[in-house]
Amino acid sequence: MHNGCMDTHLLQIRGVSPKTRATLQLRADRRGLSLSTYLRNLLDEEAATPDIAEVFARVDAREGSARSSSVGLIRAERDGTKRS
Repeated sequence: MHNGCMDTHLLQIRGVSPKTRATLQLRADRRGLSLSTYLRNLLDEEAATPDIAEVFARVDAREGSARSSSVGLIRAERDGTKRS
């Protein structure tokens, strides 16, 4: 089934236990969703949430730019002080 203007792909998951499938179906039913829509929403939410490696990479990137900015400020201050 095509989902609006987005390209979509078929994803098949094998080996799901009957208990797990029944639980997911019940949760979908409670929300008034098809199982496919419920699972697609779960996958979209999971994909939108950064994993721990992505979080650390963002922190490292911020710290790197913060260090660069701090170093630049300290050098500018030092150079300005030397001129006085």
